[in-house]
Amino acid sequence: MSKRGQAVQGKVKRSEQDFIVLSLIGIYIIAVGLLGLYRMWREEYVMMILDWSLVSVSVAIFIYHLHSGNTRLASYYVSILAVIGVELTVAFKGLDQILWAYPAVALVFYLLPPLHAIILWTLGLVILAAQILDAPLIEIVLISSTLIVTSLFCVLYAFKMKQQNENLRKISRQDVMTKVHNRRAFYEDLKRLKASGDSMTAIFIDLDNFKNVNDRLGHVEGDLVLKLASDLIHQLLNPQLRLYRMGGDEFVVLTRRLEWQEVCRLSHHIHQKFADSPLAKKHQLTLSMAVGSRFEGEPLIQWLNRLDGALYDAKKKGRNQIVFLSD
Repeated sequence: MSKRGQAVQGKVKRSEQDFIVLSLIGIYIIAVGLLGLYRMWREEYVMMILDWSLVSVSVAIFIYHLHSGNTRLASYYVSILAVIGVELTVAFKGLDQILWAYPAVALVFYLLPPLHAIILWTLGLVILAAQILDAPLIEIVLISSTLIVTSLFCVLYAFKMKQQNENLRKISRQDVMTKVHNRRAFYEDLKRLKASGDSMTAIFIDLDNFKNVNDRLGHVEGDLVLKLASDLIHQLLNPQLRLYRMGGDEFVVLTRRLEWQEVCRLSHHIHQKFADSPLAKKHQLTLSMAVGSRFEGEPLIQWLNRLDGALYDAKKKGRNQIVFLSD
């Protein structure tokens, strides 16, 4: 199996947030399940049905998250439960239980996107405000000020973390040398496009004779030539298309929703324009290319291996050519 196939087949690791969400739901299932048993012993059947209904929903979401690895639904569920739990605790047990609001706001802003967390927590604060109106003025001031300060801190922290995560994600998807997308970005986009059901066609590109550049000029100059070559190919693509460096002198252009003839014309355009460039003529560089669409229902591994084989054939047959895998 090729490296591309192995990467697509790789198992996705669970994040820290996955474990936190699963743990919280698990604890909730046990605690409320036991409470339901207590309700049954007390013959409080209405509350028992309510508790076990919540447990049933929690179990379903737990199983869904465990198998799908999709944190989104479970995160919203846990966040809403946290806010409702604070409201009910304060309503039934008194104002001294307001302390539970502080871990709840931190949890909400940790699990949800900042804007969604703001909406949910603002609703929670409005309901809490209605519950503390009868308290002494000094308590209202203390509770309001500390909750507002804590909430504002969580808002600022959430937006800061979102910005940092976006920057880190961008860096993790970018090839350090050429500044185009890297292998990781390719596999992430590949899986996303497969899930969306969009048709996919890929253009595999290999720089012929690049090893001679490294041998003749050294790796420092070779890296510069590789950067210029990737810039040239990237400039030939429209903004909707992405160029990925897979490693060494191998690149991929991934297209979606393009007709086969359009992709073929693009491939010829890239091949010819690169051949006519001063860079290619100066360093005697050419391109070997393989173009192929993924069949409906075809495993990604099989599709990538077909393209790998076609690119190998282009190199074996003398380089400087395009192999088209037509239907």
